[in-house]
Amino acid sequence: MNLSNLFIRIFSLFFGLALSPQVLTAYGDEIPNDPGIAKDHFTVYGQSERYELTLYYPELEAKKDVHLTLYLADYQSNRPIDQAKFKISTLEDPKLVFEAEQIAPGVYELHGSFPEHKTYTLNFQISHSNGADLIGVQGIQVGKKLVAAAEIASTTSPFVGVLWWFGGGALIGGLVVWLISRRKRVLTMLLLLASAWFSTPGINPVFAHGDEEHGPKSGGSSYGKSVYTPKETQFLFEITTQAIAIGDYQSATTMYGTIIPASGGLGTVVAPQSGRIIRLNAAVGQTVRAGQTLAILQQNITTADQVGIAANNSGLAVQIESAKTRLAATKREYKRLKKIEDIAAGRDVQAAESAYNAAQAELQTLESRAVGANTSANSRTVALVAPISGVVGAFTLTSGAEVVAGQTLFSVTNLNKVYVEAQVYDRDVPLIEASNSFQVFCATDDHKTAKVRLLSPAQTMNPGNQSQRVIFELDNPQGEFKIGEFVTLKALNQQSSRQVTVPNSALTEINGKTAVFLKHGPEEFELAYVQTGEDDGTRTLILKGLEESTKVVINGVYEVKMMYLNQ
Repeated sequence: MNLSNLFIRIFSLFFGLALSPQVLTAYGDEIPNDPGIAKDHFTVYGQSERYELTLYYPELEAKKDVHLTLYLADYQSNRPIDQAKFKISTLEDPKLVFEAEQIAPGVYELHGSFPEHKTYTLNFQISHSNGADLIGVQGIQVGKKLVAAAEIASTTSPFVGVLWWFGGGALIGGLVVWLISRRKRVLTMLLLLASAWFSTPGINPVFAHGDEEHGPKSGGSSYGKSVYTPKETQFLFEITTQAIAIGDYQSATTMYGTIIPASGGLGTVVAPQSGRIIRLNAAVGQTVRAGQTLAILQQNITTADQVGIAANNSGLAVQIESAKTRLAATKREYKRLKKIEDIAAGRDVQAAESAYNAAQAELQTLESRAVGANTSANSRTVALVAPISGVVGAFTLTSGAEVVAGQTLFSVTNLNKVYVEAQVYDRDVPLIEASNSFQVFCATDDHKTAKVRLLSPAQTMNPGNQSQRVIFELDNPQGEFKIGEFVTLKALNQQSSRQVTVPNSALTEINGKTAVFLKHGPEEFELAYVQTGEDDGTRTLILKGLEESTKVVINGVYEVKMMYLNQ
């Protein structure tokens, strides 16, 4: 084999390597670090049918004062246990004494020391109004060191290898071409073209992720991965649970309606005639009683009214002058007879006195009428009073504002009792008439009431959708339901059945599927997809996906969901 063939074979070898697949990085069946393993402390647990203990402790050294953090929660509800009393002892050394100090609701700090490096078991004797209990917490390792938080893996960039192959291939290729070109020029051109083609490989890394989860598993009742939630986070977000149990369930028929004012629940004040507001006694949001003066209206006087007032005043003036003349005559006659009372008849004296008193009373009456007529002509005011007891609504009146006859000036609302106008279809009418238990919910479910009564069966039809209008009455002492608010009304069936249900607050949605979070450990929650049925306004029927006695999250579901999605 001559030198030329040798170099050609070497050249082919390097170009074959250049053609090999470049930068194939595969990550199949990767297992991420367990988020439930804390890196800054050790964690041990203990529980009974009443309480759940979570104990955090750092690296412990023998014969040194230690501080351990204890989280005490109710086993069923996961609520913090406040103001508990402890007696703490160890199996390994009964003489050891630990003191417990509460630092927050359900959070206690333990003080003490361990005599030597070994594993201890702490026995907690708990005294609380929920009941006394004795719980042992095992596995407290004195002298054990914490594992490093994470290991940093150093990897070589895949592009560095590509550059080495490119440089080496170009160098060897150029050398082979130079040697061969001395003998065959045609072959030289071919090799130059091949070298230019193969010595510039495309840098296209391919990353494969096999069998990795990218979100929760699908399926009607399958379980997703767990989410680790530290106990301190559970207390902070008030994450509570409830044991699932089979109980009595009442199915319900759902209707939709609108809040309308009850009889005597809405009153308006209308201007009786045109005029000007001269005094304003009410404010927006003020609570008033029926008959209370809200404003004073001074009526406008027209030209015809002014002419009538002038004519009336002229007539009164003539009558007053006549009354004065009669009074003066009767007074003179009475004084004359009084002077000759000894010789005058007593009957004449009495008649003169009566005539004088009558003339005096007539004059006073006419003068009072004239004063009243002048006052009415000058003022002509009307008091505007509240028609019902309640709260004054929004208005834009001010003192001195001009109003016209028929204008609505004030509205007074009393929300202690309101009506619900519900739309009911033919198929639901028998259930409405047979049911005696109703519930009303607002659109956002922020408030609801159970004191609902059927006030009037269907009397009219809605021409738009041919539904029947049924009126319900509900007590609203806190004023939570407002006039015009859209509400949901549920009529509960009288018959109940034994079914698995969960509170509506436990349900959430992930990837378009209904799900709940189950508690499998003191700091571990797991996603479970469920198939739901109807709900009675408070609880929802679970058809598939849950078993009895499992603890489900009923408060703080959103926070657990966010931790699940972000892990």
